Amino acid sequence: MTMQIPDARLFNPLVISGFLAAAIIGFAGMLIPMPEDAASATLIERLIGNPFVLAIGFVGVWALVYGVIQLWASSMVSRAGGLAGWMSGQGGGQMFAGPQSDASLSAGLFIDRWQSLATRRMAPLSYAVWVLPLLGFIGTVIGISDAIGDLGTVFADGDRQAALESVLGALRFAFDTTFAGLVLVIPVMALSTWLALLDDRARDRALSQRYDDDAVSGT
Repeated sequence: MTMQIPDARLFNPLVISGFLAAAIIGFAGMLIPMPEDAASATLIERLIGNPFVLAIGFVGVWALVYGVIQLWASSMVSRAGGLAGWMSGQGGGQMFAGPQSDASLSAGLFIDRWQSLATRRMAPLSYAVWVLPLLGFIGTVIGISDAIGDLGTVFADGDRQAALESVLGALRFAFDTTFAGLVLVIPVMALSTWLALLDDRARDRALSQRYDDDAVSGT
């Protein structure tokens, strides 16, 4: 029996999720009102003014949109066609027949091929899981380096208040980037785990169906 394995074309889902992420961030900036209390408004303005936080935010939203598209396609009965298959890159599929004379060998080849394509589909999410905290760490290093560099002016400069504010601003920059990276990596990791579990279940179901049908047909 010939089975179809979901494909792993990355161009469509990467481009589509990038555009959707930019649109979501843009609409959120226009539609969500600024909080009235001064502390929250100051925090949001500070985060928006931090380029590392903006980069982390875009990568995080892009990864979540990419994962949701893959989740949508994985939940479909057939991933071979339709809008979900086109957007996710799973459409089209790859046909697998395998050696009919050796069921164990055929099953092993089927699992290897399925896992190879699943790993490729999950690669963008795996990349995001690593890059989000790394961007936060890079921003932290830059912020702490600036704070240490400005620390000498606290004692050397006559205007110690301004110098101290500069040090505190650099430390806020450092901790804001760490906070953003760690907060966004949590839902991305959760979505990645969910997708992996769904894909394992789909693989086992396809494998069982393939060889149960072969046993019934006597092949």
